Amino acid sequence: MTDERAVLTRSAPKNQEKPPVEERSNTVGGDHSEKKQRSTGARITFWVLRKSIVPVIMVIMLITGLYVGYAVVGKQPGSDVFHWETWQHMYDLVFSDT
Repeated sequence: MTDERAVLTRSAPKNQEKPPVEERSNTVGGDHSEKKQRSTGARITFWVLRKSIVPVIMVIMLITGLYVGYAVVGKQPGSDVFHWETWQHMYDLVFSDT
């Protein structure tokens, strides 16, 4: 009866011992303890990429927002978004004295 209960509950009987866990060696120079070192150029490249990813994404989102706001919402030609005269005209409209 106890064997059936162990099978049904998927638990091992209490009197059965667990197998011993292998101890890990803390020796220096083992295959698993060594960490792969990158070259200085690779480390600098990864550091620059890590630090610049957020500003790059922000610039992409700014350009996308300008295009969507001007071309889709404003129903103007999309190519006008990238012309300096368009934004100068908008600045003059917002900050005019009259």
